[in-house]
Amino acid sequence: MVCIVAFVVVLLGSAVSARYRRLLRRAWGCTWRRVTFRACDTTFRDDVKSSILAPLATRAPRLVRPASIAIEVVAWLLVLSMILSVYLLGRSGLNLYVYGTCDKQSAQSCSLAAEMCSIDTAPGFAELLGRGDVIGAVGAEVSSLAETIAAVPSRLRTWDAADFTPVAPTYLGGYRAGLPTAVEIMDPGCRFCAQLLENVHASGFTEANNLTYLVYPIESETGPRFANSPLVARVLTAVRLHEQDRAAPVAAAASVQTPDWFVIERLFTGTVADGTAAQTWMNAADPVAAQRQLDAWLVEAGYTPDDLAAVHALADSPAVAAELERVRDVVENDIRTLAIPSLIAGGSLRSGLVDVDTLRGIR
Repeated sequence: MVCIVAFVVVLLGSAVSARYRRLLRRAWGCTWRRVTFRACDTTFRDDVKSSILAPLATRAPRLVRPASIAIEVVAWLLVLSMILSVYLLGRSGLNLYVYGTCDKQSAQSCSLAAEMCSIDTAPGFAELLGRGDVIGAVGAEVSSLAETIAAVPSRLRTWDAADFTPVAPTYLGGYRAGLPTAVEIMDPGCRFCAQLLENVHASGFTEANNLTYLVYPIESETGPRFANSPLVARVLTAVRLHEQDRAAPVAAAASVQTPDWFVIERLFTGTVADGTAAQTWMNAADPVAAQRQLDAWLVEAGYTPDDLAAVHALADSPAVAAELERVRDVVENDIRTLAIPSLIAGGSLRSGLVDVDTLRGIR
């Protein structure tokens, strides 16, 4: 391993000094033999070790042998660390390309990723190794890498958002014939979903696209990431199904928004009675208060007591449960995103918060 480490040092040195370039051919020859599992030419390896040990040999000859062994051990550690570094760099780059984040286990912790709420995945190598499960850690790493590689073709394809619309889809600002479809994957409790809605309005995105959504409450090992997201998801889905069955669908007051989008607008951009941002309040509210607030928004959108009763019944129905389960399967197994929000538009899948300028360019 000494010759491999020496080759790296000589290679770096030759970039700045001509005196190292004379050694580069010899260093590479020895390194190539080592990486092809053949014995290294002893001359170059011994020359390197001799140059390191010569001062010690004149002062303490008895320490030469232990020092020689130590050099080999350090060389092995350096080579292994280089291999590990190259692997981690390659894996992170592949994850960034496929998922928009270099860290699958904690997508939002990757500094290169867009702003996002990460979807929790199975425990990774480091977490399992910390639990003492060495076999499980290795298995998880191999499985994770294989999953990433298998997902590469899906990122190379052209994404058609119309393939991922929900049951009874509704569209921000109403549906306009002739415009392409765009689908946002959102969690009602994720602040970056609220920011994306603001960016959508600022960019005029819906003037060129029919934007609908898949509502996906993020789950963790201890339950929902945001306590009331499952409730909001059930209500939004129930409202869409209710509107589909109505002879005359309700439009929100003074707008063309459907009631579910009216609720989303209030949740992401509005405030509650005490001036707290509605989303912040909803994430901390108890379920009873959260349901009352959702009902109040629906009444503001034009719902009657009979409409509310129908939505409450639908929200707890097998139909809504089945649709939310179908959406979860689509997000996790078909789209395979790790980031909320994610946006399918313009033939591409974009992970995390999309900025205003990018949204303006999607047609």
